[in-house]
Amino acid sequence: INTESDSEVLLNVFAHELQAQNHLRLEPEHLFNAVTGVHARCIGGYAIVALVLGFGMVGFRDPNGIRPLVIGNREGPEGTE
Repeated sequence: INTESDSEVLLNVFAHELQAQNHLRLEPEHLFNAVTGVHARCIGGYAIVALVLGFGMVGFRDPNGIRPLVIGNREGPEGTE
């Protein structure tokens, strides 16, 4: 752990859960299993968005939905951001 950020801890737990599955090729079910592992190990409110190299973006929040997780667009003078 390099910071005092709880986000770093959560992302390290997520990465550990992914690695613990010992898979040769990453499949969506591995991500779902890793999220389930995070839910089992972490207590409290959290919302995570992470980029998984070679796969894409994953987002999830705590099982009780304490922290919001929103995806959206913003219209500006230069178009959609």
